[in-house]
Amino acid sequence: MVTYKQYLIREGKFSSMLGAAALTAGSLHANFVKDWSDNYQTSNDPVKERRAQQVIDTGYNVPPAAARAIQVAVSIFSGDEGKTSRQLTEYLRHTGAVESGYRTKVQDDGGPARSYWQVEPTTAMDLVKNSSPYFGKKFHAYFGKHALSKLQSFDAQTWSEYLEKHDDLGAAMAAAKWLASNW
Repeated sequence: MVTYKQYLIREGKFSSMLGAAALTAGSLHANFVKDWSDNYQTSNDPVKERRAQQVIDTGYNVPPAAARAIQVAVSIFSGDEGKTSRQLTEYLRHTGAVESGYRTKVQDDGGPARSYWQVEPTTAMDLVKNSSPYFGKKFHAYFGKHALSKLQSFDAQTWSEYLEKHDDLGAAMAAAKWLASNW
């Protein structure tokens, strides 16, 4: 992010009103980008943070199937860790835009991540085994009475297939990853 002083020097602008407007516009969704870098993507790479900010600022379209999956995840996890429906919706929408551009459900570089939210099978395996309290009544009401135990038995290949095929599961695992990160 460009500081006010850097903006004035770089752009040759001397109007504090114009500078303030630029700062405000540049800081939109700044919390998401930093949170994403620290807690979801976890690289804290300034280049990736700039790209993420650009994706958010430029705008994006969420496909209807992804929007429905986000609604499912939000209905399951809203209120967990004090997060509101609005917060979860915004973070899941932005995560899909930054991670995949809603263009693919397979990691571009041949990596293991799947779904619009680019959840790695090992992350999903860890979540259902070590963060099982997140997968309570609302999760089972949607996915089925024995969903958690079934998911706990999945190996990495099965997770890969399910995350790629089932948007609702991908969004749910992305939401659980956000919640488990203590963002």
